[in-house]
Amino acid sequence: MRLVKGAIIGVTAILPGASGGVLAVAMGVYRPVIDAAVNFFKTPKRSILYLLPLGIGGALGLLLMSRLVEWLMVNHETPVMYLLIGLVAGGVPSLVGEANEKGFKKRYLFSALCGFLLITALALADRLLSGGTTLPFNGWAAALCGALIALGTVIPGISTSFILMYLGIYEPMLSALNSFNIPMLLAAGAGVLVTILLTISIVKRMFDRFHGYAYYGVLGLLAGSVLLIFPGVSFSLEQLLCTVLCAIGFMASYLLCKNPDKGEKQPS
Repeated sequence: MRLVKGAIIGVTAILPGASGGVLAVAMGVYRPVIDAAVNFFKTPKRSILYLLPLGIGGALGLLLMSRLVEWLMVNHETPVMYLLIGLVAGGVPSLVGEANEKGFKKRYLFSALCGFLLITALALADRLLSGGTTLPFNGWAAALCGALIALGTVIPGISTSFILMYLGIYEPMLSALNSFNIPMLLAAGAGVLVTILLTISIVKRMFDRFHGYAYYGVLGLLAGSVLLIFPGVSFSLEQLLCTVLCAIGFMASYLLCKNPDKGEKQPS
């Protein structure tokens, strides 16, 4: 089951709008994974046995779906974006439920506002500094891709692929993956590894000690990410198709996240 769940998380790592962290929470593996990673050097054997099936599944999902995702983004970008926005929206009720697990406080909304303002401020700063041009795709950009993908998995709710699309490095990274561009893949892998090592203990502490604030901050980040990449509305038959796909994505994600698996044991 962890192999299958890892494959699903791997697919979401390259789907614009999807969040591997959200699905990890929904499928009951998020906290066990965080605990296994943080306690890796204390209990290496147990951690490896728990993480290995997830890692293998994630790699398989990533490699098997990358070509299909690239083709869809090149030929049917707007409908796909609406479908994926629906997938994101369908996971929001699950995130809200997780955020309110220990009770709701009005001040949590301030945390959501801060998350929203942070992502929009970063987008504005990028536009001012770059003049709206996309980043050149090189080793540093590939490492940034890896770092953002890692953040989207470690912090549930952050749809980093939206940010990659906004920066103009999503499709080049997908192309590098499909063509097995080893230097770029190594740079991206380094970005993943460094980001996880630097953030995972901080994230665990943050979600343990400031549960409600952390989750509502994630909701704000998610809302800002969707706003950045929203493809707009038009009066056409394609718009009708897009609306239907958005509704399908919402229902699929909502049903998947509605009954999270609480049966996973945390490695200790």
